[in-house]
Amino acid sequence: MTEHIVSLGALFLLALGTSVIPGPSNFLTMRVAMRRGRGPALATALGTTLGCVIWCVAAVVGLAALLAAAPWLYKILRVGGGLYLVWFAIALWRAKPEPEAVEPPPGAAKAAFWQGLAICLTNPKSVLFFASVFSAYVGPNTPEWVHWAAVAVVTATCLVWQAGLALAFSSLRAATAYARAQKPLDRGAAGLMGAFGLSLLWTAG
Repeated sequence: MTEHIVSLGALFLLALGTSVIPGPSNFLTMRVAMRRGRGPALATALGTTLGCVIWCVAAVVGLAALLAAAPWLYKILRVGGGLYLVWFAIALWRAKPEPEAVEPPPGAAKAAFWQGLAICLTNPKSVLFFASVFSAYVGPNTPEWVHWAAVAVVTATCLVWQAGLALAFSSLRAATAYARAQKPLDRGAAGLMGAFGLSLLWTAG
């Protein structure tokens, strides 16, 4: 049992390292926090966490084996993820600056939740993590309690990190700084997301 606990500790460190690496989900949560406020940002964090849960379940039911048997499926995921990120980058680039608002517009939290979920599900970084690293913890020779413990570790790590970003970047100081430079910040984020999406499309072939 001790070796499984040590193994879960290593999984936590890997999950934390993967969460910290800059990527589409982190950029989205930070932008929503500064642009829309704490509520929508936390909704984004929940959407991203739900995406992690879905990938966890996919790993439990054999994601790695599926991708090994059908490599074309991973290619489709890369192309789909790349196209979505490019589309999102274009929308972000064209977004018009908004005046500072005390309350987010109606439906902002719901839209942010679905954006967080979509970005997580179309991020190939998530596919690689859950199909390789995470799958090692939910193999047929691993006790069932370890499976669920691994799901809990990854889900909790994702939720705490994303919620932390939401709370940190929805502060008054961050929101004020964003309000002063919405256009360059949005276009900078759009450039990063677009570059990531194009790189996925380029390497998918």
